[in-house]
Amino acid sequence: MTPSELVVVLDKHERYLLGQPGAVRANLSQQNLSGFDFTNAKLREAKLTGAVLSRCILRAADLSDADLFAADVSGADLSDADLSGADLRGAYLRGANLKGANLHNADLRDGCLMTPDKDDRSVSVRRPRNGDSDARRAVFENANLSGARFSQGAIKQADLSGANLAGADLSGVNLIGADLRGANLKDAILKDAELAGANFDGANLADADTTGAKMTRDIDDLEPDTQDIIRSHVEWIDSQGANGRRAVLDGRDLNRVDFKALDFSGASLREVDFTAANLSGTAFVMADLAGAKLAKANLIIADMSGVNLVDADLTEANMERVKLGPTDIMDLSGQPTGRKWPANLTNASLKDAVLEEAVMTLANLRDACLDGANMIKADLTDAVIEGASFDGTDLGGAKIPQ
Repeated sequence: MTPSELVVVLDKHERYLLGQPGAVRANLSQQNLSGFDFTNAKLREAKLTGAVLSRCILRAADLSDADLFAADVSGADLSDADLSGADLRGAYLRGANLKGANLHNADLRDGCLMTPDKDDRSVSVRRPRNGDSDARRAVFENANLSGARFSQGAIKQADLSGANLAGADLSGVNLIGADLRGANLKDAILKDAELAGANFDGANLADADTTGAKMTRDIDDLEPDTQDIIRSHVEWIDSQGANGRRAVLDGRDLNRVDFKALDFSGASLREVDFTAANLSGTAFVMADLAGAKLAKANLIIADMSGVNLVDADLTEANMERVKLGPTDIMDLSGQPTGRKWPANLTNASLKDAVLEEAVMTLANLRDACLDGANMIKADLTDAVIEGASFDGTDLGGAKIPQ
């Protein structure tokens, strides 16, 4: 659609809203409108089903009661926009700016768009890129989300500070690492929500329903023998092997524990359950994590140089700026031999993981699944990618082996 054609559609829609002659309700369904400037646009009740609005400027736009079903609004500026009552089911909101927006009674549950194929004998099913509504890294600061209905999709790492979520339905929503400082969650429904690492400082949770919600655990909540093994390993690391003992925690349940900045280098962690654990800044240099469960874990800037992640599950893990490159092999005196030990991710699942700016040089990714992952600016120089799948992966600016 050309800009001139769009101007005509907007003019006729404004007439529709005012009940004037020549009025036609705007139907921009499945149109590619990425990058257009809709500042202050009057799009109330407009039909935008499946429209591509990525990186659009929609500041202070009126989209109340608009049909945005399965629309792509990623990276768009919706600050101070009115989305009250809007149908945002299945919408892709990753990285959108909704600061100060009004989403009162908006519907953000999951959904998929079915459209006829060219032969009119079958249909195509279009889903959001990760299968559910996705608002990862979206900014909802001071937004009005009262009464809004969310899906079981992802709002992890979203900025919801100061937002009004009174009475909102967040059942089963992934809020890992979300910023909810000062948010109003009075009467909100958080049943079975994933809340590990979420910041609720100063938030109002009066009468909120948190039945079955999964919260962050502290190391002190672990079994005494597990705590002893971890303390001994830290001593072993700090003394360079002179004291303490290398940790062997194979098969332990360490899900949703806050291990931020802990050093697990050299540890045996085979088939450990680290689901949704906070492992940001943690070191796993030359650690054995074969078969480990790391789905939804926070691994931002973790050092996993030379790690063994064969058959590991890292689905939806946040691995932004993670180090998955090789580590130097040392001799008995601690001096580098000039040889490298690469990270091994053979047959690992990194589906929908965030690997933005990750360093994965020389990594063995043979038969790994990276479908739907965010690998923007990742460095895979000299990595082994034979048999690896990258279906729907965002590789913008990434260095890929030739």
